[in-house]
Amino acid sequence: MGKSDIKSAILSEMKSTSLLPRGCDKIFQQLYDLLLNTIDNGEGNSVLLVGPRGIGKSSLVNFTMSKINTNCKHKYILIYLSGYVCVDDQQALKEIAKHLCPDKELPDLNINSFSSTMTFLLETLNSGDSKRQSIVFLLDEFDLFTQHHNQHLLYNLFDISQSKSTPIAVVGLTCRQDIMELMEKRVKSRFSHRQFFMYGPSNFTEYNEIIIDILCPETVTCKKWRSHVISTLNDKTNKLQTHLECLYNYTRSIRVLQNNLTWVVINLSSNAPKLNVKFFEEKLLEAFKDAKAVLIRSFSKLECCLLISMARLSAKHANQPFNLEMVLHEYQEFVTFEGKKIDEIPNHSLAVKAIEKMTTAQLVRTLSSRQSKVQKDYKLMYCKAINFREALIFANLFGKENPRKYQT
Repeated sequence: MGKSDIKSAILSEMKSTSLLPRGCDKIFQQLYDLLLNTIDNGEGNSVLLVGPRGIGKSSLVNFTMSKINTNCKHKYILIYLSGYVCVDDQQALKEIAKHLCPDKELPDLNINSFSSTMTFLLETLNSGDSKRQSIVFLLDEFDLFTQHHNQHLLYNLFDISQSKSTPIAVVGLTCRQDIMELMEKRVKSRFSHRQFFMYGPSNFTEYNEIIIDILCPETVTCKKWRSHVISTLNDKTNKLQTHLECLYNYTRSIRVLQNNLTWVVINLSSNAPKLNVKFFEEKLLEAFKDAKAVLIRSFSKLECCLLISMARLSAKHANQPFNLEMVLHEYQEFVTFEGKKIDEIPNHSLAVKAIEKMTTAQLVRTLSSRQSKVQKDYKLMYCKAINFREALIFANLFGKENPRKYQT
């Protein structure tokens, strides 16, 4: 097996969104049996998959559905609803209508008759056919649906899953461990209280085994490649294990790990057929970079001084809003050291442009959108994205200013 074939095989496995996460065999079997009972036997079910982001919840569901599709592809309808897209029950109802009745004219969907409209949508599946078609609802970011008014959607879905009218299964994905506390009492009464908890690798040894599984999938049969990967990971002459352990302590997310490994695999070529340890270490170090620090690195001296002045104002006045005139007054104190000015007060238009740049970068935010008619000099804003200590550290780190002359 050539190096190009190994590279293609690994990248193909990495791109796949339907892989069984390591250690989730038992959860897969339980979820598979639950959905199969709904599709084959018409049983209504509801379940929640709870786990941190990037741990493999979506991959587990996709893998389960791919296994079900081998035997029951045309026996059910899969409806995917994202909490980011369906911001209210009205939007969710329209998404459901698109999946269930794409070719039929539906009545005007009114949120005031949510239950009756939902029942109508489900009944249309059985019209003209004696066989009932099961429905699998997949609710991504389930916790966002609990923020909808009165939780109508969740109540009706769980209520229908308990009735014998239409066989449906509701599968929710969330990273909130307190998800049960977010549901209303009447919604809880309709929920099956079935939860599957997914966790990341429990120790660093298991974390290394996941790395080997990613870099040496079943489609790669070359034993030399596998031995090379294992020997590289176990090599104590480099700092790779130290960086990997730092990443493990920083986040257990398999997605973050896979993103870092993708760059290493892409770097493989006929001229460089082995893992580039130095390149691997550089990519791992990039995972720990502070986004704010990277952003401030591109700031000019003026922008850094203004940012420190605004952070200073927030510290002085307990995060109270301020305007441009207050910032410029604080800036004047900043550039004055032992009674001597070490810098000139900036041009007014330059200061406005600098603050607009920081507003675009979301380091500074205006207080309200109602200030559209207020002059720029007097618009209230606040700086909560960065505190005074961080501003001084970043300014000193990048050599923009000497923080020792500006005490708290």
